[in-house]
Amino acid sequence: MTKTNEKIHVLADESLGGIKREYVEVDRKAKVGDMVVLPGEGNSAEHVVEVRGFEGDYKLESGFYIRQDFVNTLEPTNIVHIDGPDGTERYELTDRKAEEGDKILTTQTQFGRLPVGKVLTVTDVFDDASVGELGVGIVEKTDYRVLVPVESSEEEPQPSDPIDVIANLATRVAELERENKRIKEDLGWDEMGPGRIAELRNDVSDIRHDIKALEEKIEHDYATNEDTSDFLYEETRRLQDEIDTLHKDNRRHGEELARLEKGMNSQAQRHVYRQQEIERVWERIDQIETKTEALKHATEETDGKVAHLESDSDMRLFTAEEVAALLNAMRERQ
Repeated sequence: MTKTNEKIHVLADESLGGIKREYVEVDRKAKVGDMVVLPGEGNSAEHVVEVRGFEGDYKLESGFYIRQDFVNTLEPTNIVHIDGPDGTERYELTDRKAEEGDKILTTQTQFGRLPVGKVLTVTDVFDDASVGELGVGIVEKTDYRVLVPVESSEEEPQPSDPIDVIANLATRVAELERENKRIKEDLGWDEMGPGRIAELRNDVSDIRHDIKALEEKIEHDYATNEDTSDFLYEETRRLQDEIDTLHKDNRRHGEELARLEKGMNSQAQRHVYRQQEIERVWERIDQIETKTEALKHATEETDGKVAHLESDSDMRLFTAEEVAALLNAMRERQ
């Protein structure tokens, strides 16, 4: 990590897998996570550290605080340094679709097979915009940046002092070791072991493969079922016609049933009237039978009295009232 000409610093960018990236000093206050440059004093070199917090002053990785006006904020550029057969070359990170022959830099891990910061030369471009290098791997369309060579010039930043480089590298290594230890503790690395992440990545790869297989099956089923859509439409229309016919028959039967119910109601009324007439006749018959029984009883009494009179006619004299009652009884009997 060395300060270069024109306030440019070349630092390892962990978000790109440790690829060296150019940073420039900017005139603004740093934010948490920004890198800042501590000025050197005397023979000491400048020192680049990360801002971890604020309490009026900047809180650094070491836990110490420093005044904001004592440091310079660094901002990353799109220029990276890639080691090649002819030495280190400068490239610009470009967000566009890669073409065959382009160099690309991976920005996301690819299913546990290709790490972040992997440089590939594109040999294949696929329909979904993913690209790949034969024999190396495939990269999704959102997980890479195209590397465009930057024309070199005499003004290209170069390290100013190897001693500064060594000192800053030693400091950075210590910082990275502390950061690595903290990350392992947060992840529970000791409990799950280093192989667990690879297993999880493989599981994710298998899940994506299963999802792709399901998508292909759905597309196949849709294409197959599309051929039967016309038949289903005609069958639906036929069934709807049958339903309409059944509704018409139902209405017709309902009207006929209403007429029958109306006729049955009329017959029921006539039946009730006749039943009432029959009941009145039976009442009259009961009255006649009652009177008949009374007449029979009176006849029996009259016959008894006549017989008594006949048996006693020689011996008894009748009063006028008895004679009148006897005559009345005989008339009623006749």
